[in-house]
Amino acid sequence: MKRSATMNEIEDIVITQTIRSPMVEVFRAITTGRIIDEWGGGPARVQARSGGKISLWDGEMHGTIKEYDFPRRLVFTLREISWDEHAHDSLVSWEFRETDRGTLITLLHSGLPTRKIREQHSDGWGEYFLGPMKAYLEYFTDTKQKMKSSY
Repeated sequence: MKRSATMNEIEDIVITQTIRSPMVEVFRAITTGRIIDEWGGGPARVQARSGGKISLWDGEMHGTIKEYDFPRRLVFTLREISWDEHAHDSLVSWEFRETDRGTLITLLHSGLPTRKIREQHSDGWGEYFLGPMKAYLEYFTDTKQKMKSSY
């Protein structure tokens, strides 16, 4: 999936991560404003459907959902309010797959306007999005499993 950057092309960001939580819960943690608020990406608003709008961090980042295939795939445009007005929106694609260890996520972020923004997003996905969401989901999954085993 990764392509090498040319003079006019910024390399895509590709991240894979496993979260010890059911696929449906992981998908909802990305597409439900209230849950995004709880793990730290809010205030967030998500119209969970193709053509719906998405807004993260109180509108600092926003876009439009291009593909909504619950709970397997999510694709949306994304731009920051600080980007140059002539910059094109980037595209974020999420793939979800159930595994014996939880949910395997593959994130592809393409079309970023500059190398500097690409570097910021490459670091930011882990630090501000995937890391907090993973901690949140795994905490609640582990808590549910402990409660089940105590009966």
